[in-house]
Amino acid sequence: MLAAKEQAFIELHTQHFGRMYRYIACRITDRYRAEELAADVFRIAWEKQLPEPPGIGWLLATARHVLGNEYRGRHRRQELIGRLKDQARGQCPEPDTAEQEAVAEVLIRLRDRDREVLMLSYWDDLTIPELGQAVECSPGTAAVRLHRARRAFANAAPPHLMTERKD
Repeated sequence: MLAAKEQAFIELHTQHFGRMYRYIACRITDRYRAEELAADVFRIAWEKQLPEPPGIGWLLATARHVLGNEYRGRHRRQELIGRLKDQARGQCPEPDTAEQEAVAEVLIRLRDRDREVLMLSYWDDLTIPELGQAVECSPGTAAVRLHRARRAFANAAPPHLMTERKD
């Protein structure tokens, strides 16, 4: 049998998760990410070890803070992508500019997790074990994440980017 605190938390989650999800989903466009952020609200509630289960007001205030962090993170990512585009334009000879812009556009459309793994692997030239350390997972898991990210990139990329060059 679950401890009283655990049971109370399960009841809190059951009662309010849908409302937290809707609150967050109305403010961001990614349903998957909205679900993660709603789960974060309840993770925070669990970690706070409050004497009483929090009410809806506390949960909504926490959701506002979580959304604020998400907005700031998105803004930082957009700035990074802009800097990367500028850097890519400045580092390559003129003929490759269109190709690099196409790659940057594909990277923007990928999930954050896939983009990060690809950038660490290719732009930062990390080995699989180093990649695992960077994303805090085992080398085997890092290899799988890289494989999935490559596949996601290939699926999102225009065909001309995926043909091998014969220079």
